[in-house]
Amino acid sequence: MRKKPVDQSIIILLICTLITLVSWVGFEVYRAYRSAKMNQVPASYLQRLDPTLDTKVLDKIEKRIL
Repeated sequence: MRKKPVDQSIIILLICTLITLVSWVGFEVYRAYRSAKMNQVPASYLQRLDPTLDTKVLDKIEKRIL
């Protein structure tokens, strides 16, 4: 069985596509690396939350719904 010859223009197109893809991914990785800056968060945002539920408020809500 004979193999069909591959057209040279298809090979050039595939190589150009590969170069474009590698460049695009490289640029996106570089851009993500350069823009990943951590901003300072105000201390008021970092306060701990109280894990206990306020049952009085829940009762008020329940009465308002009914």
